[in-house]
Amino acid sequence: MVNYKKLLPDLYYSIKRSLTKDFILSQYPSYHDSMLDSFEIVSIDGKISVYYYKDGTLEIQGKDTNPTFRRIVRNVNGLVSKKDYI
Repeated sequence: MVNYKKLLPDLYYSIKRSLTKDFILSQYPSYHDSMLDSFEIVSIDGKISVYYYKDGTLEIQGKDTNPTFRRIVRNVNGLVSKKDYI
């Protein structure tokens, strides 16, 4: 799991658009009041879940051994300043 803190909504939607170029996103309802958006990416390597919260936190969940998960994190790292995530 990787968390990015204090992402502005414009940056989040830019990241989401970037992911739609390489993957098919399965949108699903946000179950928590604190969540603005959530979707998952299903690949042959496994499932990656993405959550964006009202406080600007972007959470990407997947197995560290999953090559698709690592590729997504590298992609997001390229779009986000390193000081913005933990």
